[in-house]
Amino acid sequence: MPRVSIAGTEKIFEVKDGEVIYDALSDRGEDLPHGCLAGSCGACRIDVIEGMDNLAPPTFIENNTLEAIREEFTQKHGKDFLTGKNLRLACRARVKGDVVIKPI
Repeated sequence: MPRVSIAGTEKIFEVKDGEVIYDALSDRGEDLPHGCLAGSCGACRIDVIEGMDNLAPPTFIENNTLEAIREEFTQKHGKDFLTGKNLRLACRARVKGDVVIKPI
């Protein structure tokens, strides 16, 4: 079973292959930041510290929201703010293997 770990904590969750990160962790008692849970608001954004290749590719909706977040962060914090960060939405990202995440 794939595992989702939260960076900076000792929290590790075994999840089913193909589960959405937010749903999987919520079902196991972990409350991640969230908003609409539909991939439109971006409140559930996470940085994938390890295992980016262990997530299914982003959907059209997730890509649109991530583009808007990147633009907003760049305007607010400068172009280097996102360097080295792998943004995804916890409400849309499907697990295929072990990942380490950090809510933003």
